[in-house]
Amino acid sequence: MKHAIILLFVIFASFRPLETKVYICGPVGAKKYHYTENCRGLTACRHEITKVPVSKAQGYGLTLCGWED
Repeated sequence: MKHAIILLFVIFASFRPLETKVYICGPVGAKKYHYTENCRGLTACRHEITKVPVSKAQGYGLTLCGWED
C-alpha cells in the first residue's frame, strides 16, 4: 500500500497541465492573440494563422483580442 501511494505521488508530481493554445496572425506583425481560430479579430489576417502556446504569444508581447475578453 505504501508503495502505491508513493507511485501515485510520483505520477501526479510529474504531471504538467496542458498549456492553452491560441491563434496569432502571421509570423511577425501580430498585436493580439485569439482563443478561437474563427475569431472576428482574425478576419483581416492576410498571413498564415498560427497556433501557439499562450505563454509564447504573451512572450511576443501580444495581448488578448478585444473581441474575446
